Amino acid sequence: MSDAIKAEKSMPDIIKTENPMPDVIKAENLAHSYAEDGHRSLDRLSLSVGQGEFLALLGRNGSGKTTLARHLNALLQVQQGELTVTYLNAKDPANVWRIREKTGMVFQNPENQFVSSVVEEDLAFGPRNFGVPEAEIPARVRRALEAVDMSGYEKRSAHLLSGGQKQRIAIAGVLAAEPDILIFDEVTSMLDPAGRKEVRDTIAGLHAKGKTIILISQDVGEAVGADRAAILHGGRLLAVGTPRELFTDPELLRRAGLTPPLPVRLYHDLRGRGIRLPYCPITCGELEELLCR
Repeated sequence: MSDAIKAEKSMPDIIKTENPMPDVIKAENLAHSYAEDGHRSLDRLSLSVGQGEFLALLGRNGSGKTTLARHLNALLQVQQGELTVTYLNAKDPANVWRIREKTGMVFQNPENQFVSSVVEEDLAFGPRNFGVPEAEIPARVRRALEAVDMSGYEKRSAHLLSGGQKQRIAIAGVLAAEPDILIFDEVTSMLDPAGRKEVRDTIAGLHAKGKTIILISQDVGEAVGADRAAILHGGRLLAVGTPRELFTDPELLRRAGLTPPLPVRLYHDLRGRGIRLPYCPITCGELEELLCR
């Protein structure tokens, strides 16, 4: 068997870009401007997200990713274009409350989301605000804490927890409202490595249970576990595809002002020194396996 065939057989499967599930989010020519001068933070952007899909929205500051996310949970009104979220027309004011109920958003600083110093009271706020019967709320709080592996923390003060634990409680607060879609906006950027792993594992677990996930980040490495990634630049969609398709394209990432994952950088450094690996790894596990061979 030739070396080329061996390399092809040893390369991990590329996840298919197409999602067979129906689209729960569909944006068509979406445009938005904050400024009177007409500068567009979103510029005719079209993108869809399938039910149960894990999509990473990547881009530098000012690329439009947070503006897009704020449209998805009706924090911003649609100025131009079309947008449906969980099959609801986001341009219809009558759908705003329902979209916010179905689309939960977790922000960069978890403490900005806490409304109570006691965990169980904080988690009860969302369901109570959406009119969930009081008798049902304790069960929702319990299920939300179980989902983020924080059972037993009901009586704890959220402000005394570690950074990773605070972010997991913030996620639980959103889960208690039982949304269909979860949006994570730079949720690991303020955490240490241990905290980032806690939150990444939590997000992966929620995706495995069928939740639709949208992860917003400037860190390409945070998105290697996504089904697809979308790169935004200047309010436009620069590229969309699987993480392997996008992250192994240094020129594309350079145009977007993004840094390739460490394994990709090492792969190209090794090639420059005459050491050729069978394929370009995107995770440290893949890189370790190739180097050990």
